[in-house]
Amino acid sequence: MPHSAQDYETFQSFLDQNQYTRNGILRYERIFGKTYVSTGGAETTQEFCQKLDLQPGQKVLDVGCGTGGSAFYMARNYDVEVRGIDLSTNMITLALENQADCELEVRKKVCFEITDITTCTYEENSFDVIYSRDTLLHIGDKEVLFANFLKWLKPGGKLMISDYCRGDQEHSEKFLRYVAQRGYHLLAVKDYGALLSKVGFQSVDAQDLTGFFVDILQKEMKSFKAQKDDFVKEFSAEDFDAIVGGWSAKVERCTEGDQAWGLFIAHK
Repeated sequence: MPHSAQDYETFQSFLDQNQYTRNGILRYERIFGKTYVSTGGAETTQEFCQKLDLQPGQKVLDVGCGTGGSAFYMARNYDVEVRGIDLSTNMITLALENQADCELEVRKKVCFEITDITTCTYEENSFDVIYSRDTLLHIGDKEVLFANFLKWLKPGGKLMISDYCRGDQEHSEKFLRYVAQRGYHLLAVKDYGALLSKVGFQSVDAQDLTGFFVDILQKEMKSFKAQKDDFVKEFSAEDFDAIVGGWSAKVERCTEGDQAWGLFIAHK
């Protein structure tokens, strides 16, 4: 029986002891690529960053930075300064280990912090870009969070979020159990976009990319299965089966209409 978020003293301990154990994160990196723990790894990071119009010297807040892949990519390719924050101790520990392996110029442009985005504060007009990949699904009060994002962005600043969402249909009991066990707070894509507009963001573009998401998942699974022997030697057959089962369930939730994947771009 999998543990749920409610079984832990803090949400941070749930992440570190359940969903994002060190071993679990390293397994993710075997799918997405070294330093990446979000869908599509370097491929989607490159594609999404092209939409940000990043300029040298700009300041970026990477919310839910994971093991650092997006931060390193932006610093290396766009000469920006990136502050990566994550609630998971294990994620930040690995991000710092990965940072130590980077070239000096990249190391100097990136910093990482164990931070709870729901309680931290930054000066108004601090960042040119706020970027978040598949992490805000953990946040219950997104309206307060989005209002803070708006405040922390500089005038003309840009927000980009990819996130798990819920489909528009009535949901299966299986999906509702999954959401509860993970402690997720999911919105429909259109409701997510409407909330960004409500707090004051301009030119909100809310895209349902569920089909794209499923294509990536299937491509990742094909590549991962081809690495089975090497993966089992490094981890275990149980780890391999857990990943394949998890990805298959994710594709099933999306194709049945329970789960969606959204990309949101907005301006201050």
